[in-house]
Amino acid sequence: MKVRPFPIAFVFLALSSVALPSHASDSSPSHIVALHETPQQITLSNDYLELIFDRGQHKISSLAADHSGRRKFGGNLLASEGIPFSDGASAAESPSRIQHLDRSSEHGRVRITWDQEIAGRAVPVELTFALGAFDRGAHVQVVFPASAGINWKVRVALRQWFLLGLYERGVVQYVAGQQKAFTSRNPLHLFYTMDRENGSVAIVPDDGSPPAETVLLSGGTTFSSGIELRTQPSQSAVDVWQDFSSAAPAPSNNPTSRHAAKPTIAFQLFANDLPYPIHYPENKILGDGSAATDDATAYFTAIYGSAAGVLGSYAEPGSAYPTLATPGRPYGDAFNFFDPDAWSTVTALSYSGDPLLQNEARHILERSESAMRPDGQVPHHFEAGSPTYLSIAKSSQTGPNIFWVIAASDYAAAAGDESWLRAHYAHLRQATDWVLAKYDPQHRLLHADGPLFIDVFRRSGYTLDTNVAALYLLDRMAEVAEFCHDPENVARYRRLRHDLYQGIRAGLWDGRDHFVTQRNLDGSIRDLVDYDGNFAALAFGVPDEADAIKLLQRMDSGAHTHPAMHGTWVSERRYEQQDCYGGNDGDSDVTMARIWWLDMAARVRSRDKIMFGALLRPLEDELLHNVWLPERYDTVGQPAHNDYYHEYPDILTMVLREMRYGIHLGMREVTLRPFDTADFTFQLGKMDVSYSPDKVSVSVPGSGMREFTIAGLHADTSYAISTGKRLSTDHSGALRFSAPSGALIRVTAVERGVPPRD
Repeated sequence: MKVRPFPIAFVFLALSSVALPSHASDSSPSHIVALHETPQQITLSNDYLELIFDRGQHKISSLAADHSGRRKFGGNLLASEGIPFSDGASAAESPSRIQHLDRSSEHGRVRITWDQEIAGRAVPVELTFALGAFDRGAHVQVVFPASAGINWKVRVALRQWFLLGLYERGVVQYVAGQQKAFTSRNPLHLFYTMDRENGSVAIVPDDGSPPAETVLLSGGTTFSSGIELRTQPSQSAVDVWQDFSSAAPAPSNNPTSRHAAKPTIAFQLFANDLPYPIHYPENKILGDGSAATDDATAYFTAIYGSAAGVLGSYAEPGSAYPTLATPGRPYGDAFNFFDPDAWSTVTALSYSGDPLLQNEARHILERSESAMRPDGQVPHHFEAGSPTYLSIAKSSQTGPNIFWVIAASDYAAAAGDESWLRAHYAHLRQATDWVLAKYDPQHRLLHADGPLFIDVFRRSGYTLDTNVAALYLLDRMAEVAEFCHDPENVARYRRLRHDLYQGIRAGLWDGRDHFVTQRNLDGSIRDLVDYDGNFAALAFGVPDEADAIKLLQRMDSGAHTHPAMHGTWVSERRYEQQDCYGGNDGDSDVTMARIWWLDMAARVRSRDKIMFGALLRPLEDELLHNVWLPERYDTVGQPAHNDYYHEYPDILTMVLREMRYGIHLGMREVTLRPFDTADFTFQLGKMDVSYSPDKVSVSVPGSGMREFTIAGLHADTSYAISTGKRLSTDHSGALRFSAPSGALIRVTAVERGVPPRD
């Protein structure tokens, strides 16, 4: 990613008076807090962040960052206005006074004081900056004088295009250039901005002195985006975007005693030269080489730019839209499409490692659950806040039920929210039974009335897509039922999965090299050689090894299977107008991320690392370059349909975590099976995995026992486990053992050539 160069024309000195080595910017991190003071400015920095305070204008004039921690600070992330702490006019002649509160190389804390003239009287303003050697953000606190009629504020003017406020009530997302303001008195938990060229800035208000009012700013000519933190409520209209002039703070009508507490605004100010917020630095992906850096950037850019970006829960609780608001949305007021759009958003948020975003994932699930019909049908989506059970194309789909259940299990496992899963298990079972009610024991197949997850395609009868997706559903539900101590349904789900598996092989295999689209009730066949169902069959292990080879060759021989390696086509034969509801064939000539996910899973199962890498790199590179991705790609790999769509970024996080890094968390089983990487650290909140063939440490959320499978280790090797066991890997290098979740489990190789015990 390119950033504009920013010259650094001064020498850094450590607070402990130890000079920083002149070569520090070209070597390893120094882990030293540095301060440089001149009559014009104060510069506070560590390896990751540089903050410059203009002493004459009493404002932060520059904020720069280096995510790599080598003091290679790029461009100023602030707009020209910066972050002023006075009104400028009455304080311009007041010199600032500096007091060092902490003078160590590990931590710096400095207080800056100047006088502000109020009603002919000079009163002090106190500003404090604090920064630790390993901090990604500086703590900022400003104490204003107690004075009647003044609504003190801190205004942060920024360069980034995208802005998001995460409040107690929910999420507000917008983009720059609208000259609009959004005023709220709801408690703000997190504000951040991001874009490709200008990195990201995040603000987290202190719990002890939260602002009474915040204003999100979509800027115009002098700045792109920003926020105001106010000490008192204004008379502006709240909870609605309005013109700047309408959102200006009005003088307070509240008299202020001389002995009243001084208005205070305090917050953490985080900076990142990469396009995602760094307010939760414990979350990380580390490994050898640039690939791990690209993976980390892509992963968190997708999480905060797209998965969080499509949330609209401030206005509609528990809502996830298909695209960003820029400022409109091409799908209007429709949200929570579980066909399967909202599934990938919930999964991405659940595996963000950020508790704020995990809460949003839970709210999305609960919003759709609240509208579940008595027979267990999950709404397809919501329009203007009301549930609807048919797709936009007016087709009936099994996808919403299947993917809502899978999303719920993803959330519970990733967040470790076991009590939530137990409390909602009855609804998961009810939603699953709605799908299983379509089961025909004679054919050992489900009879569907429409498509699984491409709503315009006409599919009915014993369809490949729904039947193969049901295998995935029943795998998950058997594990969930076991966790929730429901042995009767564990047995039922496993029995039905076995029967469906046999029914798909017997009833839908064409006898040569692929599975057909559907078998009709009269026994006839309709076949367009669909890539969604066939790649799903490969991913979930339906064909035997010989048939799998023939099937994969058939899929890859299609003229448009992978246009410019940007995703995966929908079918070998085109869906013409007569094959689509309402004659809408617009989904026929495009790729879809949901099919790309199944394609990539098929590569993992077939151990096809070459094609896996060839399909991953172009999309990851495109995300790194553009930050946001289109809904789909056309016949030559060019963007198609709508911009700023969530699905490819969401799915990319899943491909990275569960395939490249091979991390799967279940309610009973945890699997580490890296595909094309050998040494890494992958930490997301309470999930912490460090992996190499010699040594593994893993901690997963939750409280119960889990069955661990760790693959890719040395074959026939004895490993010591921190639980006190000593076990050997099998001939493939896999190790299996039981251990508690919620604790760090260490696995260390101790002796080679030890065959596993029976």
